[in-house]
Amino acid sequence: MSEQNDVDENYIARLATEFKDQKKLLATLEARVEKMKKELSGYVEEFGTPDDSGHLWLTVAGVELKRERRVSKSFDTGSAENWAKENDLWDEVKEVVERLSEDKLVALAWKNKEIAPTVQSFYVEKETWAFKA
Repeated sequence: MSEQNDVDENYIARLATEFKDQKKLLATLEARVEKMKKELSGYVEEFGTPDDSGHLWLTVAGVELKRERRVSKSFDTGSAENWAKENDLWDEVKEVVERLSEDKLVALAWKNKEIAPTVQSFYVEKETWAFKA
C-alpha cells in the first residue's frame, strides 16, 4: 500500500492476524458448544419429562433444558398418483403444466446459430462478494 492513502499497514496486519486467530477460537468454541449440546440432549432424552406437545423437559440447577419435538407433514405424491390411477380417478385429478425447457432452447440455439446471442442473453449474471481470510 502506498503512503499516499494514509493507511497504517501495521494496523491492518495486526487486525488481519487477530481476525484469523478469533476465527480459530470461534470454531473451537462452536465445536465445544455442539458437543455439550449433544451430551445435554442425551440427558434430556433419558431423564426428561414430556409435555402435552411431546417436548421433553429437564430442569437442572434452575436451568430448563428442552428437546423440542418437531413434526412436519409432506404430501406423498407418488402414493396419491398410484391410488388415483388404481381407482380410475387419474383423469379427474391430473394436471398438465406447460413450461419452457431450457435444454430444448439451448439445443435449438445450437442448431440455429443466429438465435444463439438472444438465447445467451437470457442467462443473467449475478455478482456477489464473500470475504475470506
